[in-house]
Amino acid sequence: MLSTLKVLESIQEAAEKCILATIIQVEGSAYLREGTFMIIKENGDKAGLLSPGCLEEDLILRSKEVFKTELPQTVLYDTSAIDDAGWGQGMGCNGMMRILLEPITETLNASLLSVKEALVQGYAVYHEKELFADYTLKKSSFEIVDEDLLSNISCNLYRTEEGHRFTYYFTPPPIMVVFGAGEDAKPLVELAVKIGFIVKLCDWRPALCNEEIFPNVHEYYIGSPSQIVNLLRISESNFIVVMSHNFSKDQEFLTAVEKYNAAYIGVLGSKERTRRLLRNMVNQEQVTFPIGLPIGAQGPEEIAVSIMAEIIQKYRQYDGN
Repeated sequence: MLSTLKVLESIQEAAEKCILATIIQVEGSAYLREGTFMIIKENGDKAGLLSPGCLEEDLILRSKEVFKTELPQTVLYDTSAIDDAGWGQGMGCNGMMRILLEPITETLNASLLSVKEALVQGYAVYHEKELFADYTLKKSSFEIVDEDLLSNISCNLYRTEEGHRFTYYFTPPPIMVVFGAGEDAKPLVELAVKIGFIVKLCDWRPALCNEEIFPNVHEYYIGSPSQIVNLLRISESNFIVVMSHNFSKDQEFLTAVEKYNAAYIGVLGSKERTRRLLRNMVNQEQVTFPIGLPIGAQGPEEIAVSIMAEIIQKYRQYDGN
């Protein structure tokens, strides 16, 4: 889930005790799948979701016992019971969900913060939970792994001789590079960060590209387009949006990033302007323009939605079927 980083960051910001609630098993239909987690604070506040909002209140109530005993607990929800009047039941979702509630101890807290740092730096993390036969937690571990190995790892719950084993992996959040720190970049950056992207903002003007104007950006790059590209460490999984509205700067940036074969390069501007921008590029086909899904967007906020919708579609490799 793209919001993984936001949930992990909430642990770092929490001043009170917290519980980690993780979906460890799903059968049938469910809003979210195995490995999705949320944080429940002792004051009843939460970060993240495991359902459309129908289970969270019950989980908060159940967490009170976990806070009191400081012992992990597993909760089973059968969402297919259409005649069950209990909270979180009777939804008709035709599925079953098992959720593990575990107190965030100093050790677990340190591990989760290490996971956050690893993800921000672009590393994948393998996570394993050993459970007893009654699904209560025995131990858990986290390990940084090569992302190429993740194809051999599935997110699932397995039976073992002593109980069960839950395996999961955290993948680094997608990175979006925005070239151009103009006023219209603000809603795009805010939306991308809220969704869960790591955002790198680039511009040649330090008066515009800074924490005061763009407080939620993860990294700032200031310099000429060529200098910035040399510092960015662009990979084939990056998403790039060019929107400085300065013709020569945009053209220099596009020419410099071409060789990296980024997952997505989109240019904000008219078709005619963009065609002129691409004259120096060998592989013009890799550039998307007009940028964004064709939803008739008007104004910076709506355009930001259309751009992020197109990037998410590309990220999920969704073809509409």
